[in-house]
Amino acid sequence: INSPSATDNLSTMTFAILGRTALIATRRRATVATAQQAKRRMGSAAAAPEWTGIDKVVRGYFPQDDQLAAAILGGYFGLFVLYKIKSAISGTPEPVEEAAPVVAAVAAPSSTGAIPDVDSEEFGAFLDSEENVAKLMESFEK
Repeated sequence: INSPSATDNLSTMTFAILGRTALIATRRRATVATAQQAKRRMGSAAAAPEWTGIDKVVRGYFPQDDQLAAAILGGYFGLFVLYKIKSAISGTPEPVEEAAPVVAAVAAPSSTGAIPDVDSEEFGAFLDSEENVAKLMESFEK
């Protein structure tokens, strides 16, 4: 069994089995790759739609969807630019007169006993009295 010819046969046989295994694996990968490519292409060979009316005229100039979308966006941009040019030529609009600020009538805090708003002018006068400071502290505790 340890003769040189038996060892050569064994190594030749091992390499033949490895070669066959590699060949089968390569064929299997090629089959899987072909099947995946076929899945990606499904549905891409649909017939072109038959356009009628205004669509037929527009599609005569812009046959692809992306061309039509670019044409629509270009049309809106053109209208926007024309509007801006027209408003720049027509001049500046007349200034709008601002309404006089309305001063709200505020009741004196001492007569009603209410605490004035912190931002109002009466708040400083309100804090001058110890009673009012006590009212303010009581309102914070509630």
